[in-house]
Amino acid sequence: MLGDGFTVRHDHAADELVLTEAATGTTHVIASHLPDTGLVTDRRFRWTVDEYTGLVAWFDAYEQTHVATTGIAPSAPTAFSTEYPSWVEAGPVSAWAGEWLLSRPVTSWSLTFTSVQSGATGRATRTITGGAASANLAVNWSGKTASGERFPNGRFTWTLKATGLGTAAPATVTSGDGYLGKGSPVRHDFVSLDGPDGRGDLLTLSASGGLTYQHGTGTGKFGEKTTGGGWPTSARFVPFGDLSGDRCNDVLVRLSSGALRLYKPGCNAALKPSTSYTTLASSGWTQYDVLTSPGDVSGDGRADLLARKASTGAVYLFKGTSTGKLSAAVKLYDNWKGYKKIVGVGDITGDGVGDLIAQDKSNNLYRYSGKGNGTFAARVKLFADWGGSYNAVVGIGDITDDGRADLVSRDTSGYLWRNSGDGKGSFAARVKIASGYGSYKSLS
Repeated sequence: MLGDGFTVRHDHAADELVLTEAATGTTHVIASHLPDTGLVTDRRFRWTVDEYTGLVAWFDAYEQTHVATTGIAPSAPTAFSTEYPSWVEAGPVSAWAGEWLLSRPVTSWSLTFTSVQSGATGRATRTITGGAASANLAVNWSGKTASGERFPNGRFTWTLKATGLGTAAPATVTSGDGYLGKGSPVRHDFVSLDGPDGRGDLLTLSASGGLTYQHGTGTGKFGEKTTGGGWPTSARFVPFGDLSGDRCNDVLVRLSSGALRLYKPGCNAALKPSTSYTTLASSGWTQYDVLTSPGDVSGDGRADLLARKASTGAVYLFKGTSTGKLSAAVKLYDNWKGYKKIVGVGDITGDGVGDLIAQDKSNNLYRYSGKGNGTFAARVKLFADWGGSYNAVVGIGDITDDGRADLVSRDTSGYLWRNSGDGKGSFAARVKIASGYGSYKSLS
């Protein structure tokens, strides 16, 4: 009979059970005085092997029952069956429930959840642990971190590890993934058919004043559209994080008067002039020729704003605050007039801190990595001769469902291009994803 790492046979002539180790071929007697019953095959009648615990049992000549260990380390536990939901809405402790039938009881186990997308503070993780358990294991999860923060909307993965009875070290038993809703918002995610889905959406403003969310599909392109009309084409739109605290991303809008407003459309709603908003400033913001949000660069979990003053080229940081407004300006750089584009791209280095890219007039592209304290590290050159034909570049967030922030750009012919993020601070070669975008007044 085949056990876990060994075989056992009944030597009828010697009245012995002989064990052979599978790895080495070594044999030794595990039981003596096991008389021949005259049966050609007496396994599972006079003796047997447990394939999963490594135990051997038999009746001796006096009909006494014996159970012995083999001394051979069993293999890692496996899952015979797995049941878990593919969709969860963050909330109660039992929001997600998984059940596994394992190959053997375990002495300890751990179940780790990891978000694929980055939220305001990076990727979220949660590990739930337990001690000795039977082969039937059931675990509940709330869709939150240990501190009670909701996981980012979108995909997550889970991995079950366990130390099986008779083994010394934990091993991965099985893994899976799922989709989470009603979590915390991720970069540039505003709408989908079923609510924010962890994918970036592109904001386009038409010549007639229609502001459209182009829904990210997860395949690196855009699909469905959600439009709110009636906007002045002179307005500047800056997709922002959740400054209002409703777990839905907000949008900063600068009007031609210089007023700066925080619009709070809620989740899965078109952005219209009638949408609820808070006036952050009644004037003065036309002095800035660049407005962009790199995500959280100060380490407090709230999105921040960067602005460049047109007259001097000075760059300022406006931190998002717990009151739903922006803090006073902090100067970061004196003169960035040499850059024709400055784009907040979210976390492209994988450290949970927002980053910037900047394109100079010679079309060199640089990365400024956020340090998490409201400042940026020295620039790193990413590409030379990059994007000379682009009139719009957007740090779109993740639109390929790989958890990495991507770039979307429009050239002077109206073609739309994607540079997929590599998660290490740079981007892959561009891929054309659409045409006909030249008619839009702005992309953001």
